[in-house]
Amino acid sequence: MRHFFDWLAGLSVHYRVPTFLFVLAISGLSLVGYLHPEWIRIEIWSEESEDEGSRSGRDDVDPEPNVSPISLSNSDCVLVVQGEDFFTPEATVALAEIVEDLENLDQVAYVLWMGPDRVPPLNIFGLPEPLLPKPTASEKRFQRAKQKALDHPLVGGQLLSMDGKTMLMMISLNYFHVLDDSEATTLLTETARATLQRHPGVDLQVRLTGRVPSALAMIENHEKNQMKYQLFGYGMILLMSLVLFRGVRAVIIVALAPVLGVFWTIGIIQFFDYSDNPLIDVILPVLISLVGLTDGVHLMVQIRKLRAQGLDKVQAAAKGLRHVGLACLLTSLTTAIGFGSLMLADSIWVQQFGFCSMIGVLLCFISVVTVIPLGCSSWLGHNIEAGQESSLIDRNLNKIGGLITFVLNRRTPVAMLGIGLTVLCIVLSLQLRPDQRDSDQLPQSAEATQALYHVDKAFGGLEFSSIRVFWSRAVERDDAEILEVVTKVDKLLNSEELIGHPLSIRNLLDAQPGSGPLEERMTLLELLPPPLKRAFYSPERRRAIVNFRVQDLGIAAYGPTFTR
Repeated sequence: MRHFFDWLAGLSVHYRVPTFLFVLAISGLSLVGYLHPEWIRIEIWSEESEDEGSRSGRDDVDPEPNVSPISLSNSDCVLVVQGEDFFTPEATVALAEIVEDLENLDQVAYVLWMGPDRVPPLNIFGLPEPLLPKPTASEKRFQRAKQKALDHPLVGGQLLSMDGKTMLMMISLNYFHVLDDSEATTLLTETARATLQRHPGVDLQVRLTGRVPSALAMIENHEKNQMKYQLFGYGMILLMSLVLFRGVRAVIIVALAPVLGVFWTIGIIQFFDYSDNPLIDVILPVLISLVGLTDGVHLMVQIRKLRAQGLDKVQAAAKGLRHVGLACLLTSLTTAIGFGSLMLADSIWVQQFGFCSMIGVLLCFISVVTVIPLGCSSWLGHNIEAGQESSLIDRNLNKIGGLITFVLNRRTPVAMLGIGLTVLCIVLSLQLRPDQRDSDQLPQSAEATQALYHVDKAFGGLEFSSIRVFWSRAVERDDAEILEVVTKVDKLLNSEELIGHPLSIRNLLDAQPGSGPLEERMTLLELLPPPLKRAFYSPERRRAIVNFRVQDLGIAAYGPTFTR
């Protein structure tokens, strides 16, 4: 290994043109990653694209009819409307005009809410009856309508909170007309608020949340954090270099190595198909630059020391790399191994971060052992030792000798102490539990975040999860056992505090007139409109679905619930 570094030092210093071309080649490869990463695509993290039939162990799925099932969870945006009472003549007019004005926008394709002709009837033979009465209806009629809406399985707890003070309007966008981020966010709220201004007597407030507004807020917050932390990290590198070396040339050379290492890392990792990982985009550049700085400081201190002893710049650069290059390699290897261990984590984000950090550490080491000797042996390294007598490191380096002697004389107890601390850290780390919440990536003051919190409280969650029940061909499609199992699942979900408003064929059948044993109630499935029935029941796939709402409390909070 020592001979290797002797050879490397001679190559970097005495063959500066090949070394410069090597640095240029890596930089060119990194530039390709910035401009055209699709030219070199290396897939490490791939998601299986199996359908639900194969995931359930069955590939004998029958053909399905061409029916589009209704969905309460497949909206792009959610307009959250708050008010004391929606069941008044003035409020119904204002709400209907909000929907009309929204759908008049080219950017809006459809709005699902509890208004007329939007919630499908529960019986194919039943006449559609609007849940919101006409403005001319009596007050008693409005009160009956409110109770009817709360009892409706698709409205109570789904589109209208059980306290009757929050309503959801599920907005589907027409992306052919969405040309700007504001057209999927502020345009919708401004349109709704402009409509409410025409009804000053109606006390309603609107906020927008949902998949698209939250994603846009995450991107904006991500870009702000990325710029903020990178400026902070690079500023710290420059400041520490100035304090440590007090020489402009030395600062430039030392700072150039980690900066180039970060440039190489960010460009090359583009070839590995990771997407929107905040750990990589925000933390990795700062982390890699600091790792590169530590190696660069050691090498620069040694080169400046040799220059001060009278060696010329070529000899000092070569000898300095021979003295500390191996130590820098060992520290880089241990750091890379530490980051590489993150690839054993369950989280795909942590795996990607560990892998990219490992690549970054190794690239930064290459940058340090090529760029710093190359710079110090060139015209830029002229008078590199200037300011050495006043630098913080050179002035105090000898003072650490006493500590080193103390450790070497007591190496056994120090080693035992290190092992004990390592074991303690392992025990503590095993007590940690992973967690992740969507709101962690959102600015807390954003409208989408505040509306998300409100929906979590009012509805038991904005997001949906589901339980899928499958059965074999031996079970008839109208077998009472299907409804029995779905009912047990529904009762189990209702017993959990963190689960909000389960919805399945059990709720739809309970809303049908009459009563009877399960065998008779399963036959009532044929009375459900196909788009409604097929949202929760697919006899061709031999599958029933129970949807339920989940709050943005994180996987740590929901882990025990899902396990039960």
